[in-house]
Amino acid sequence: MSGKTIQRRGLWKRRSSRLLQILNTMTHTNVEEICNRVIHSGALFEDEDFPANESSLFYSEASSRGIEWKRPQEIIEDPRLLVDDISRDDVVQGELGDCWFLSSCAAIAQQKRFMEKIIPRKQHLWQDDNYIGLLHFKFWRFGKWVDVVVDDRLPTRYNQLMFARSHDERELWVALLEKAYAKLHGSYEGLAGGQASDALVDMTGGLTERYDLKHPPANLYQQLVRNARYGSFITCSKMGDWRCSETADQNGLISGHAYTVTAVKRCRLLDGSVENLVRVRNPWGNEMEWNGDWSDNSRTWDYVSDEEKQLIGWKDSDDGEFWITYEDFCQHFNEITVCTTGPDFDGNGVADVVENQGDSYYSASMTGSWVKGLNAGGSRNNLKSFATNPQFVFTLTEPDEWEPEVDDIKTKGKCSVVIALMQEYRRRKQYLTTKYHQISFILYKTDNPNKRLPMDHFMYNYPAGKSGVYINYREVNKRFSLDPGSYVLIPSTFDAGCAASFLIRIFAEKNFQCHELPDAVSKSFL
Repeated sequence: MSGKTIQRRGLWKRRSSRLLQILNTMTHTNVEEICNRVIHSGALFEDEDFPANESSLFYSEASSRGIEWKRPQEIIEDPRLLVDDISRDDVVQGELGDCWFLSSCAAIAQQKRFMEKIIPRKQHLWQDDNYIGLLHFKFWRFGKWVDVVVDDRLPTRYNQLMFARSHDERELWVALLEKAYAKLHGSYEGLAGGQASDALVDMTGGLTERYDLKHPPANLYQQLVRNARYGSFITCSKMGDWRCSETADQNGLISGHAYTVTAVKRCRLLDGSVENLVRVRNPWGNEMEWNGDWSDNSRTWDYVSDEEKQLIGWKDSDDGEFWITYEDFCQHFNEITVCTTGPDFDGNGVADVVENQGDSYYSASMTGSWVKGLNAGGSRNNLKSFATNPQFVFTLTEPDEWEPEVDDIKTKGKCSVVIALMQEYRRRKQYLTTKYHQISFILYKTDNPNKRLPMDHFMYNYPAGKSGVYINYREVNKRFSLDPGSYVLIPSTFDAGCAASFLIRIFAEKNFQCHELPDAVSKSFL
């Protein structure tokens, strides 16, 4: 048995003492208290935890020559946090290789209520009577929403923003949100290379699923249509080395680059046939777009009525956004990531809980730790060691409601459950190797919900379910259709002796009980 490893990218040597200071500040941030302290000082806020110098720019030995940190009013006239409203078209990538983060920003920008959570209202820039040079943003980190406070000094070169910006140069929300996220990762360089799934979770607290477009599920397009219709956030990526992604291929696409999926629609042609299309946006926000069939100025649009073009939102503009057929999409992109804001119990691509619409579900969160030499037991390759891993029990007492008109007969009498395992963020700490651990979880049915499972149990009993192969993602999740009863959940790393903290999230349609079994090292309920 072997684990599956996805290469992490752009991870640099860490400066642990400073990052731990940032972590402690972030965990205990009281925004109102900091604002009052700044007002009392009579000076504009300067963030000592993320200073305007090289340490906030780089982990490596890169030079900051020619870089000046400036406040918005020193860069442009009449700077604003927002001009009009937030839009996906605002997001434009700069010199930093953080397309994974910006493509996620563009996806979430399509829903105002989420951006208002991330960017709290009543924040002030220059020329406002309440301006103190301080802004704060919210991110979901390891089970909690946390405030990240920054000052408004931004790195510039030749009086131009170096990194992310908005199309309207007066608008600063993109640049300042990127700065807050960089602080969360220790520096701007800490954002160079990453996974869109991580950014989507950090800005929603949702659940993500990834699909290999070279081997997609048969019903993936139909699922994506539902995803887009019901407000899921979608990104995609093209395989390659992101450090070499400065030029497009012959089709106008960038290798090693993340994009936003902004729409999934069926287009009716003049002859009555239907084409399955996907609308994709490059976070560069420029003319670097797909140039094949159904691109902005492709002749294929001649076969579509003006009314249909208007209905699906076609436009010919060098803004990084383009249409592409689903067939070409799967051929030229490699992976798609879908983030739902609640559990998708039935796997139809739609969160089964829609905010403010009266739906409900039950959930629990538990934290724990793998401690080297104690309970970091590794995979089933060594059953004696595996049996020392932390063990958690959840008990399902009532099957889901079953409707013969809409539900599969196979689900009758079953309980729908979604389980997610997240390891703590190793990008924040000082490690000689900075990859995520390869993680997975396994379920076993049990007759005694108060007793740990011994090694013999694993020798003679099959698992009731598992998350999949061990893989070094930050989070893995899986949906299950289980019989009522008690189940032992065992999270583990592939290699024994890997120390880390983890978060388990369990979602179910009906109420359930859960607890950690004795002898596990750490327990806390959120």
